[in-house]
Amino acid sequence: MSNGINIGDFLPDNNKSSKLIGSKKEEMSSDKIHVLDELKRWIRPLTESERTNLKNSIESEGVRDPLTFFFIDNGQKVLLDGHNRYEICEELGGADYGYEFEEVIVDIDNIDDAKLWMIKNQVGKRNLSKREMSFYRGHHYLTNKGKQGNKTGDGKLYDQLAKDYGVGKSTIIRDARIAEILDHVSDAFKHSYFDGEISVTQAKFEDALKALASESLNPSDLEDFLRGIEPLHPSTSKTTTRAVNNTPKPFTFNKVNKTIRTLIDAPLEKELGKVEKLSMEESVKELIEKYKLDIL
Repeated sequence: MSNGINIGDFLPDNNKSSKLIGSKKEEMSSDKIHVLDELKRWIRPLTESERTNLKNSIESEGVRDPLTFFFIDNGQKVLLDGHNRYEICEELGGADYGYEFEEVIVDIDNIDDAKLWMIKNQVGKRNLSKREMSFYRGHHYLTNKGKQGNKTGDGKLYDQLAKDYGVGKSTIIRDARIAEILDHVSDAFKHSYFDGEISVTQAKFEDALKALASESLNPSDLEDFLRGIEPLHPSTSKTTTRAVNNTPKPFTFNKVNKTIRTLIDAPLEKELGKVEKLSMEESVKELIEKYKLDIL
C-alpha cells in the first residue's frame, strides 16, 4: 500500500475513498484470528447489563453485524472491530456450535493505520462523551504526527485537525497531552474519567507530563497523582532547595546562545518518547515567546 497518509481520510464526515478505509465483505474464513491488546484497549468495555443483552441477542439471533479485520504485514489476521461480539461467540463455543459471523476485511496492513481507522470509527459514533472525543482527537494528532511529523501538505497538522473537527488548534494540542497521559493509566481509571467519575484538571495533566518527563514522578503513582493523592513512592531524583529570595543571576546573550548550542550538539542518552517530546516542545515554545523570536 502507499506510504502516504491522506489526513482527510481519517476525519469525521469525510466521503473520500481510500485504501485505508476501503473494505470488502466476506463469509467467515478459517484463518486464525488474532486479538491485540494494543487495539482492544481502545474499545469501551460493556456494562454488565449491556453484555448480558448482547449475549442473549447472539444466542437467539446469531451475530447480526459483520466483524471487521485487517491483515498485518506478517500475514496475521487481526480483529479491528467487534471485540465484544467475538469474545461472546468464543464463550458460547464459536463456529463449532454455530456461532459464525460475516467478515469485513479492511485494506490496511499496520498498527498505526489500524488506530487511525479506529479513531474514525469511534468519532463517528453519537454516544461519545466530550472527554472521549477529546481523547480520540488527541490520538488522531499523536498517531498522524508519529507517521508524518507535524506538517501536512495543507500546513500544520494541528491547524488541519482543528479545522476539520471544528475546534481551536490549542484544543488539539491540549487533547494530545491528555491522550498521552491517559495511555499510561489503567482502563478502569480511563473509563471512570470518561464517565465523569474522576475529575482531573488540565493543569494536573500538564503537571503530570512534566513530572513523567523529568522522572520526578514514578509511573506507578500516576493515578494517585492525577487524583491529587500524595505519591507513596517519592522520586529518588536529586533536588536542590533554593531560598525564596535567591533570584537566579541573569544570563548574558553569549551564555544563553552557548547553552542552546550545547543542547543541539550534545548526543541523547536514549531516543525521546512521546511524553518527552511534548514536554520539550512546550519548553521550546516558552523560550521562543520569552525572547520574542520570529520563527517561521
